[in-house]
Amino acid sequence: MHDAISSFLAQTSFPALALAVTAAMLALNVVWSAIGLVAERAFSRYRVWDVALRPGQIRWEILANLRFDAVVGVFTAALLWYGPGLGLLRIAEPDGGARDGSGLLPAVVTFVVTWVCFEVYYWAMHRAMHTKPLYRFHRWHHDSRVTTAFTGVSTSTVEALGWAVGFALGPVLLSTFTTVHLGAWALYFLYNYSGNIVGHVNADFFPKLMNRRGQSWMVHPITYHALHHARFVNHYSFGSSFMDRLLGTEWDDWQQLHDRVRDGKPMTSLAQNLRQRGA
Repeated sequence: MHDAISSFLAQTSFPALALAVTAAMLALNVVWSAIGLVAERAFSRYRVWDVALRPGQIRWEILANLRFDAVVGVFTAALLWYGPGLGLLRIAEPDGGARDGSGLLPAVVTFVVTWVCFEVYYWAMHRAMHTKPLYRFHRWHHDSRVTTAFTGVSTSTVEALGWAVGFALGPVLLSTFTTVHLGAWALYFLYNYSGNIVGHVNADFFPKLMNRRGQSWMVHPITYHALHHARFVNHYSFGSSFMDRLLGTEWDDWQQLHDRVRDGKPMTSLAQNLRQRGA
């Protein structure tokens, strides 16, 4: 993957690169949205919410998906095209091996650094967007109270730009010390993008084991983020829970509510909590 991306960058123009990255994101969107819809049906026994969608929700989410892909696609292409010349991005040479940053160890370092940087950055960005001055940029995403396979990248233009910065943060910081493994960065991008789409479906395929504190430190179940959409506050993390846990923004009833969902009893109110009858 690393060699193929590097070769393509060396032979293309910026407009062609921007078009290619955006087209790749659109293709991923179609594929993973379809997978999300299939997962929602396959795991319908474990629905998170037994609550109707808002009128027109799917339509506005799909429109926002197209906007997100265009914004992030062009931004990422610009970083790949102009970043090396501006000293923002140091890309490993193809076939350079570990010494030149294209071996297995540099790939692992690139993936891990990008993952950590995005998790920390996203918590901070997401928390900031829940403040009064910035919430207007996040409102589009929260118009979806019950989430779907199209909710994950249903954002405003400003928030999409925020995501693009998050994707770039790890590689840019890493470039101050060493080179970036493009294949590993692309792999992280795929992990993040696909997980975000599938992680918003209205069904929780994560077993009860995954809501225990040790396991959820790295990966949290779908119910975890679904509660953020319903309650608006807390659970600002992306795919893990460690930032919420460290900074005190974790709901204390989410594990029990996940158990309820996995017992085949969806939540029937967006205000559901353990004190309600039937919880």
